[in-house]
This record gives sequence, structure tokens and C-alpha cells, in this order.
Amino acid sequence: MPKRRRDGEVISTKETTRCLLHQQIASLPLSLEPGRPLIAVEKVSYVYPDGRRALEDIDLTVQEGDRIALVGQNGSGKTTLAKVLNGLYTPRRGRVCYAGGLLEGDHLLRARTEIGLFFQDPDDHLFCNTVYEDVAFGPLNQGWDPQEVDRRVREAVEHVGLEAFLYKPAHHLSYGQRKRAAFAAVLAMKPRVLILDEPTANLDPRQEAVFVELLKKFHGTLIVISHDLLFLYGLCSRAVVLEHGRIHHDYTLEALVAHPPSLREHGLDFSFRFSCCGIHEPGRIEPSADSGNAQESGSPEGRSSRGAEVSPLIQLKDFAYRYPDGTWGVRGIDLSVHAGEKLALVGENGAGKSTLAACLLGLRLGRGTYRFDGKPVDEKRRKRLWRHIGMVFQDSSDQLFCPSCREEVAFGPRQMGLAAAEVDRRTREALARVGLEGFEDRAPHRLSGGERKRLAIAAVLGMHPRVLILDEPTSGLDPRSEERLLEILRELRVTLVVISHDVHFLSLLCERTVVMHGGRIIRDGPMDAFLNDEHLDSLNGLAYTYKSECRRRILRLQESAFPAAG
Repeated sequence: MPKRRRDGEVISTKETTRCLLHQQIASLPLSLEPGRPLIAVEKVSYVYPDGRRALEDIDLTVQEGDRIALVGQNGSGKTTLAKVLNGLYTPRRGRVCYAGGLLEGDHLLRARTEIGLFFQDPDDHLFCNTVYEDVAFGPLNQGWDPQEVDRRVREAVEHVGLEAFLYKPAHHLSYGQRKRAAFAAVLAMKPRVLILDEPTANLDPRQEAVFVELLKKFHGTLIVISHDLLFLYGLCSRAVVLEHGRIHHDYTLEALVAHPPSLREHGLDFSFRFSCCGIHEPGRIEPSADSGNAQESGSPEGRSSRGAEVSPLIQLKDFAYRYPDGTWGVRGIDLSVHAGEKLALVGENGAGKSTLAACLLGLRLGRGTYRFDGKPVDEKRRKRLWRHIGMVFQDSSDQLFCPSCREEVAFGPRQMGLAAAEVDRRTREALARVGLEGFEDRAPHRLSGGERKRLAIAAVLGMHPRVLILDEPTSGLDPRSEERLLEILRELRVTLVVISHDVHFLSLLCERTVVMHGGRIIRDGPMDAFLNDEHLDSLNGLAYTYKSECRRRILRLQESAFPAAG
């Protein structure tokens, strides 16, 4: 008798037979001869269609059960190598073997069922109507019957702690929740090898700790791409360092972190982050030089030292926004931002930071009072806010869509109706400001993560905004790129609103901190007061508690390797 799916659709006998056949094949892992590597990469090179060489003469072996940290600067070839290992990219030269067979033909199809690839952006995984359907997509395409699919979905969703969101649309979840939903979608396919690209990007430290525990429970082979060596130290035992598309080092992770000169050589020196990890030590983190301005004003509402008589550039009173499903994004918001301020907007994933930013930009129409430059923002003015307020999104690829960097930066000024000569002048000026001279004809999607971030900033700066909002600007950046970004932002003479979980970065840039929790502002004051508020730090998922022990162990390693001169 024909079976029925959960939605009532009849499953034919032929389809049932096909499902059973796929199950029998998929349930048997590809055999591996004793002593042979699970993955073997031999003399692999990869060149993108535009001629850019991404990988050159890569030799790499991965044994079953290895836990590898794949590290290197932005643009070193890490993500490209991950896609080669998964079979998404075919090498121009060399070969990749998995479980003793070349990644081609039927063997490639089988290998893809065993090699899970977790992208940096969770939305690359989430495209169905509900979380249930997103997680079920992989097992369904592996050929499992509906009962087994249902079992796998519920098991994976429970594993990541999202049972309450099973039938919600993924786009209604917070970023951290979407990240876990995407991870569940990969886990439901029962991968033998798990490759993760920046798994903790844009997550608050509490969510990072959740991911650490999830990955510790994974008993297969693990390859993790990340710039966060504190995160990797508690998870991986081996480090593969890429530089300009080549493997520069392949040794233990302990050997890498114990040698600061090597870290500096490869742009991976993270020692400047030690001051903001772990136990609160007042005075260890120095706020930016400008942070005294907010302190002198003594105003909880963040009036700048320019004087209380100056009207705020942005003013919200009893402001709220509610999503179509009835969920409150933000509510009861009272906020004033003065021209020239550098404001940090912090809070755990789902606190309402990105929603508030979208409202400030005019992308979402809320209720309550919103004034910009002293004038009420009605429906007509809301649609013109883009001329005055620019935003760089978490994923800079969301706002890069033109064929060249020149066209990308010129797009905004052209939409403003400026003359061709002025558009050209602004384009050249903006690219130079972010250090991308000579990139005019490069394709944006071929740039490294750090270069794309700078291009997105240039595209906004070309419109000469009065306010610049940045959502997780350091996400996915190597330490060297972070420092360059910090220099660029410090030099800008615009009002800055920076959303981030990167407390150290914020402390070097911003003078004032607005803390959000549950869609509300719960604190608004000077940066140095925030840095020394241990209770507030823990409440909002901004404490680096799980990294504290990693930090101590690394410092001990470095002290042993390079003892202080007696």
C-alpha cells in the first residue's frame, strides 16, 4: 500500500523503492584502507575564471579524526581550498582523493554526502519556508524516507537547541539562531568530515561558547577556517597556515600560538586581544582617546561635550518596531545621537541591534518619534534618509552587485543625480580613502573579505553621508585587516554607529556605549564605564569567559618558548 508524506502527498511504490536503495547506499560509509589518509591533496592549483590564482601546489593529507585549524590572512586561499576539498571546485592542476578515490563522477557524489561544508553566512544554507524544511532538505536529497528524515531533523534541531523554532521561518530568527539552524542542516546529513568557514563570525561570546560545545561533541574529522586563534585553541590540535595560495606551515596549533614572531609574520598576531578576554581587570583595556568626551558631559543620554544646547542629529522617543508575525524587534527606545559622535551599539544576538539600525536607515517603519536633524521622519522623509545615512551590512556581499569596484562606488552618487565629473571625483576619493587605489577594474566578488569590507565602506562614503552605521565590521577579518579598518574609521569625520561584539575594537574607536537587551536599551553611557561593568558584561553575552583558560594556557606557552631575559 502506498505511503503518505506528512503533508498528505502519496508516495508511489517506485519512489519508496528508490528511497530504500538510496538509504542502503548512503548508510554505508565509503571504505578506507588502514593507514591511508581520508583526504589526500596532491599538487593542487586553482585559478578563478578572471585569471586570479587562488591556490598553488597544495599538498595536504587529512587523517580520519584530525581536527585542523586552517588559518591565514584574508585572501590567502582558505575558503577556496575548503571548496576544493568538498568537490565544489575542480582543480586546474593536481588531484584530490577522498577515501582512496578521486573526487569525480559517482565517487564525488558519494563523497559529498560525507563531507559537510558550513558556510560563513548562514543564509546560504537557509532558503525554505521553515526551519524544519531547511534542516530536512539535505536528508531528503540523500534519498532517506520521510520517517528517517523526520527523525534526523528533530535530532539535529534538538542538538543545537532550537526545538521551539522548528516551524518558524528562518528569517525571523536572530543571527545566532540562524547560525545554529544552518549547523543543524549540515548535521542532519550525518557528515563524516565537517568543514566550517568562520563558524563564530558575528556571534556574541555566549553563542561562540555554544558552538565550541557543539563542535566538541562532533566525533568526525574537523577542518575549521577562522582568524580567532583563541577559539581554535580549545578545539583543534593541528594548524595549516596558508599564505598567497600556498601552504606555508603545517604543524601543531600549540607550536603556532607559542611563537609570536610567526604569528606576526603571517598577519595572525592576536596578542592585542588578550587585554579584553577573560577576567575583568580594570585599566587593562584603555578606551579610545575620544571617550573622555562622553564622560565629561555626564549625561546618560549621551550628549557630546560639544554642549547641551546643540540639537541631536538623531532622536528617538518611545520608538518601537514590530515584525509582521507579531514579534517585537525593538520597543520603548529613547536615544539621542549628536553629530560627530562615535557610538557603540552592543548586546547579545537577538537583542535588536540590527533591527534598530534598519529603522534608523529607514528600511523599517516603526512607531513613536523619530527625528533626523530636528525634523520628524515621516513616510516621505524616510525614503530619502539613504542620502544622509549610510550603512555597511554584516555581510558586505549583500551590498556589492556591480561588475567592478569603480562601478560599485559610483552607483550611489549616480543615483543622487550628480554630474559625471563629480561622480568620478567622489569614486576616486572614496577608493583612495580605504586604500583601494588600483582596484578600480577588479570584480568585487573576487576580492578578499577584508577588501570587500573596505569596498563596501567606500561605496557608502562616495555619497558623503552624515551618519555611517556599521554592522559587525570586523566579522571575518584577520588581525592585520582589523587594524587597517580601525585606522580608516578613526580618520572619518562622520557620525559613527558601530554594532559589534568585538569589545576590544569598540574600545579603541568609540566614546559611548549603548547596551541593548530584549529589544530595549538598558544602559547608555561612556565606554570606560561599560568596560568596567562586570555584571552588565555577563548579562549581554559579551564576557569572554570560555576563552579565559585558552588565554592563560597560550600565555604560559609563549612564556616557556620565550622566557623573559633575566
